[in-house]
Amino acid sequence: MLVAGMIAVAGCAEPLSPVTPSNGAWRFSGTISSTARVPIAGALLTVQEGPNKGTRAASDVAGRFLFERLEAARFKVVIEAPGFVSVTPIVDLRWDVDVDFSLRPPEEIR
Repeated sequence: MLVAGMIAVAGCAEPLSPVTPSNGAWRFSGTISSTARVPIAGALLTVQEGPNKGTRAASDVAGRFLFERLEAARFKVVIEAPGFVSVTPIVDLRWDVDVDFSLRPPEEIR
């Protein structure tokens, strides 16, 4: 589930190294939390399509994530975390983007 608002994120933790190098200039960052607004540490985000395919980042203890130097593109990103239902939002990256995502535990789906 994509939370509608965009926020500025400061002090993101070190993301995982990109699987493939990117010459892009754009940042994609934000937070991952539960629907109860509790930050989710260790959520894995993986770009599924386009020039940034395979690039990954993980959320830190505050739920913050950061992708640096991505190429402008429209792509799906899979967001996974143990104990939560994975989501696959579409990202249209044409400039730096900061966004919050919320994950639901399976029991909330019923």
